[in-house]
Amino acid sequence: MEYLDDLLKRFPETPEHIVIKADVLRRGVNFNLRLEDLAMRSCTTGLSTKDGRQGVEAPGQFHFGTDNTTVDILVDQDSPYEIVEKNPADYRLMIGERDLGEIHFTPRPGYYGLETSDGRQCTDYVVQRGPNCLLVTPLNSCAFFRKGDACRFCALSAVMDHELREKRLPMVPNYEILAEAVAIASEHIELREIKLNGGSVYHVTKEAEYNKKCAEHILSTAGSIEEVTVFSQALDEDGQKQLKDVGVTNVFFDMEAWDEHLWEQIVPGKAKTVGRAEWLRRLETAVGIFGRGHVACNFVAGFESAPFLQGCLSHEESLRSYLEGFRWLTERGIVPSFTVWVPLTDRRLSPKTEYFLTLAEELHKMLLEHDMYPDLGFPELGVDPPTLGLYCYYCRSMQFAQDYPRLIGRD
Repeated sequence: MEYLDDLLKRFPETPEHIVIKADVLRRGVNFNLRLEDLAMRSCTTGLSTKDGRQGVEAPGQFHFGTDNTTVDILVDQDSPYEIVEKNPADYRLMIGERDLGEIHFTPRPGYYGLETSDGRQCTDYVVQRGPNCLLVTPLNSCAFFRKGDACRFCALSAVMDHELREKRLPMVPNYEILAEAVAIASEHIELREIKLNGGSVYHVTKEAEYNKKCAEHILSTAGSIEEVTVFSQALDEDGQKQLKDVGVTNVFFDMEAWDEHLWEQIVPGKAKTVGRAEWLRRLETAVGIFGRGHVACNFVAGFESAPFLQGCLSHEESLRSYLEGFRWLTERGIVPSFTVWVPLTDRRLSPKTEYFLTLAEELHKMLLEHDMYPDLGFPELGVDPPTLGLYCYYCRSMQFAQDYPRLIGRD
């Protein structure tokens, strides 16, 4: 509790829910209630974790009742933060004896339990990230993992490989069936956005083709969708134009790390397929194709200081490194974002919460300086964005920088 109070004092211009969210993302959440019942009634966001002590699945995220700030849940029984049920269906976030406010969970939508024409559950193909957004996977495998070139921080590639070996899903989904699943889900939710995020391959042009075909099938089956966002390697100009032509509105070409000397060590697969200099050039190209506010690059903040990296940076050096990258990107109309690095084995390896809050505050200042918030759907601060896209506060629940323009200046 004293640590949270210190953070609130050190960052007085940052809204309280942002400070709390940043600390919860780094330190996890304890539970003082039956997880299994709650998880069965909540929407699975794809990032839910299992409580190792109780052996049941937890909800993937929660929302603050007053402003809908959305926070990913990583269960940690040693966390000072607890979710408790004070009265029936009255859930609160607590730290010690302090009540941090009422929270709620996205209800489980009606398409859960429904099947596609191949006999699989609809939820095998779609993951709901928020009330209006679905995540789909155009490629259920990462070739980098099998060749020993996976991103050093990535746990998802190993999970995808396990599911592939278990034959739970094919490496390349049947896009007609996947689109059918999206159409079924859209009958039960107000679908406004699709996010395409899958594995990587060594032939980047093939990766572009997978994303293009996936988007084509979804849009031809599910109808008009406000935003279509693709997460992929940095595609060449032709690949970018193909995505734009079929209706993709946003792209994330994630570098993950900025430091030039560490980049190949941290993302060896991306270094082999595209390379750092070409990656930067393709990001600039994308702004000309998709426009300002529609091109982003994510980083795994804190990982450049991971002690197991050869030549790792100090926390201060890594902070300067990321900020250097953020400035380079914002000056060119590219939106930086970052995920809080939390090691699964030892949380103590991660920087303290103030590190991430400093990074987010400086990013906020850069976006203001380059007048990028209007391009992201914020004509003024303190309002919910009229569109979703890169700053969807439901989808980006594992991050917190996206909450600044929505919460600062809010009545």
